[in-house]
Amino acid sequence: MQLKCPKCGSKDISRKGFRKNSSGKKQKFRCYECKKWFVKDEGFNRMRFNPSVIVRAVHMHEDGMSLSKVQNHLWQHDKVKVTRGAISLWIKKYSIFLKSHSFKLKARN
Repeated sequence: MQLKCPKCGSKDISRKGFRKNSSGKKQKFRCYECKKWFVKDEGFNRMRFNPSVIVRAVHMHEDGMSLSKVQNHLWQHDKVKVTRGAISLWIKKYSIFLKSHSFKLKARN
């Protein structure tokens, strides 16, 4: 699967350096047609917390932990302060995606 520009849909792109912030280091791309810079969308756009924390929280809740226990676990083990409401929104937003992705991984093996 070849990457396309999210603005114009062109496949005429190139890698141009990296972007670094609190969520980590990501490859930057530049479109030659519309001259826009972009980063590959991994499904966690504009999220304040690290994707690994979000995935762990959703999995802990799917494994039977309550929202309060997930919240306490994240605070005690990772020093991540998050509300139960935020965890609930993550579950609504990502649980379907994570279930379908894990199903695809099991089908490959």
